[in-house]
Formats: sequence, structure tokens, C-alpha cells
Amino acid sequence: MKEKTKDRKKFILRAVLWFLAVCLLTSLLYFIPGISGALNSTYIAEYDSVFVSDEVECYLVKNEKITYSNKSGTVSYAINEGTHVRKYTVVAKIGSDVYTSEQPGLISYSADGYESYFTEDNIPNIKKEEAESISFSNQELGKNQVVSGDPLFKAVDDKEWFVVFWIDKEDVNQYVKGNKVSVIIDDALEIKATINDIYDQENRYMVVLRTQEYFDKLAYTRKVKAEVVTVDQAGLFIQQKSIVTVDGQPGVYVKQINGDFEFVRVKVLSLIDENAIVADGTFTETVDEVTTQVKTINVYDEILKNAKSSDKGGEKVE
Repeated sequence: MKEKTKDRKKFILRAVLWFLAVCLLTSLLYFIPGISGALNSTYIAEYDSVFVSDEVECYLVKNEKITYSNKSGTVSYAINEGTHVRKYTVVAKIGSDVYTSEQPGLISYSADGYESYFTEDNIPNIKKEEAESISFSNQELGKNQVVSGDPLFKAVDDKEWFVVFWIDKEDVNQYVKGNKVSVIIDDALEIKATINDIYDQENRYMVVLRTQEYFDKLAYTRKVKAEVVTVDQAGLFIQQKSIVTVDGQPGVYVKQINGDFEFVRVKVLSLIDENAIVADGTFTETVDEVTTQVKTINVYDEILKNAKSSDKGGEKVE
């Protein structure tokens, strides 16, 4: 009789301990989502959009050539301000002497005196404090009467120019050399540019953009306020660790109705922290000048979370 009582007590004790363990695990999963997520091997692809931008003060770096008079006299000008000319176009005359543009570009009759500082070659040496200390004021050129050595006009190359600005250290990750960005000037004009370089300058980073787009105020503008848009993208959000390469193509493993996983190619549109935005449904691909439609993942597809650590193989995309 005593043995039965002991066995019954042991059974009750084990049952109580098991119940408490289940309650504890349930509480952890409920109150600590990270633990719950770690136990899940898949997740659902969801559609969303991301817009990331910085409001900055930008400095425009251009290839500028100033032409000077080599004699005194009365000047006559043949080209209007802002006109685009070819190299060696006659712009001004002093008596029988002609003065031509040393390069193709926009003709300008103003200069701020910093044409030799804001140059492509000098970009790495431009410092934020120095640039901010400058009070830009354009000197008017194009006078009717000049003496020898006076500036006559300036030719500004508008085929390629640069935008320079500084950002804080915590924001630098959204700038990747070679990526495309948009620069919105005066809340209206949108210029497409490429991130050309990023320089670490004492816990602040100088970002250099290269562009070939037209800006009507380029010839006489040095400093502008702008909004630089680094991400403006819509698509399916997935985790970067889900993306692997198979036969040289990036993709993810999608769970099928029967529980198996099938490799499906993806087109990465943007990388945001540890996530990626990819095309939805289909994307185009051009190989040997032949463009085809490629089927890809869809919204609500169930994606394998960590494909590299699975038995599906493949090489993780970095």
C-alpha cells in the first residue's frame, strides 16, 4: 500500500514539473518573439515600399575654364549667357583679336573665385569646415571695357559634373559606391547620379556623386540645398540570409504544397540592413541581346529562412 502511494506521488510530481515546463516555454515564446522566430525555419514574403533620403547642403564641382584678355580695349561678345558651345567657338573679340572657348560647355559671365578649389582632382582635399566657411559671391564678367589680364568669360563643362556633401557616420551604410541615387534640388528638379566615392573625414563622411544630367543653373551655382534619395523602391521584402546562388543565379527556396522546397530565382532591387527588396512575380533578363521574362517569387510565398545552413545547398549571396 505504501509503495503505491510513493509511485502516485512520483507521478504527480513529474506531471507538475512537465506542466510547469510547458508553461515556461509558452511564456518565453509569447513574450520574447526573437526566440519564437529562431524556431521558425520559414517566413512569408510580404509586399512593401521603402523611401530613404537625407537633406544636405551640396557643393557642385565642375570643370571650369576662365578665359582672360591679353590686351586692353572694348569687348564685343558673340554668345549669350548660358549658351552651350563647342570647343574653339568664338565668344568675344577685342579689336581684331578673338577669344574662343577652351572647352565645350556652358558660357558664363560670372565667377566665384573658387574654380580652382572645387575641381575633380581636388575633391579628396575638400573639407567640410573650409567649404562651409566660404561666403560665395559671384563676380560679374563680361565687361565692355577691360584691361589686359581681366577675365572675359567662363566655359563650364556640363556633360559631367559632381555633387559633394557630408553625412554622419550612422548614415553612411545607405551609401554604396556605384549605386544610383536621386538628387532633388529646390524641391522640384530631380537629377539622377551615381555614388562615385566616399571619404572618411574624422567621423564624418564626404559623399561624391557623379552625374551627366542637365542643370540649367549649373554655370553660376556652387552651393545648393538638396534631398538625396538613396532608396525609393517597392517590392517583396525578404531576408538577405535567405538568398543563395545556384548555378551562378541568385534565388531563394520556396516551400511547396507537398512540403518540399523549390529553388526560385530572384532579382534583388535594393538591400536594406539585413533585408532585401526583390522583384514580384516576374522580372526581365537580357542575355546575348535577347530579353526574356523570368518567373520569380510572389507575395505570401513561404521562404526558407537560412538557406545556407539547410541541406538545400547553394552559396549565400553577400
